Amino acid sequence: MFIRSENLFVRPAWPEDRVRLSGLDVPARHDPLKTEGEGLVVTFPGGQGPEGQDLAGARLIGTAGFRVIRRKWEPVLWLAPAWRHVGLFDEAEESLARLAEQLPPPHPDGGIEEMAAIAA
Repeated sequence: MFIRSENLFVRPAWPEDRVRLSGLDVPARHDPLKTEGEGLVVTFPGGQGPEGQDLAGARLIGTAGFRVIRRKWEPVLWLAPAWRHVGLFDEAEESLARLAEQLPPPHPDGGIEEMAAIAA
């Protein structure tokens, strides 16, 4: 799953992201590498950072995923503290909500099998 919004790019988490995720101090419950192929990372592809500094290349700024609530996919989003109050949270949340609407219904036992097939 890849999502491109106006300012963000959301993609699957890869093992190579471990170092950058560690640098963000991602809480364990939001660690995308512990969700068996279902975790996503939120990146900010260049431009200016939260304090106006120029950024070269994509910055990993958060994590995302989905959980099943009342038999529907619900987005789960975590942004690093420096990126929370710069207007990106709503954009990321809207992108994930649009994606959730396009996913097949979750499996009755929790949806894990369905999501693994989509993420592959």
